[in-house]
Amino acid sequence: MRTYTCRKCGEQYEAAGLTDGLCEKCVMEHLDKYHQVREYLWTHPGSTASEVSTACDCSVRQVMQWVKEDRFMLTDGSKVLLYCANCGKKITSGVYCTACKAAIEKGEIEAARTARLTQRLNNMKGIAVGSHNTDEGSMRFLNNLNNPNNPNSKK
Repeated sequence: MRTYTCRKCGEQYEAAGLTDGLCEKCVMEHLDKYHQVREYLWTHPGSTASEVSTACDCSVRQVMQWVKEDRFMLTDGSKVLLYCANCGKKITSGVYCTACKAAIEKGEIEAARTARLTQRLNNMKGIAVGSHNTDEGSMRFLNNLNNPNNPNSKK
């Protein structure tokens, strides 16, 4: 196990795998605060980020971070405005609008497909199908056994 320093309280803690930089105590406090905000929003729908912040004793920044993580959504009459990071369209949660999310996901899939095809082409270098010797390190196929350039030709 590796030893880490909690970015919130500064205590040392051990973790075997990936960590988000918080000790177990701070992670539990963070989750408790999230559940408190969620319960407040359930009983007070349409509250502003500053109202939630005051009622639940957490920062507006943290509330907005949860909105950007798609944990909460802004209502239609909200005074807080979020815009898509790609096209600038107004959104209610997250970072991208649904159209840009789909395009980005498709682009990532297309990029992976292109990378696979490029790798296949690179793996095929050196194979010349139905061509003569090109002196580029490629294989040659003998089309005619009576070819005078062929050392194995029949004479």
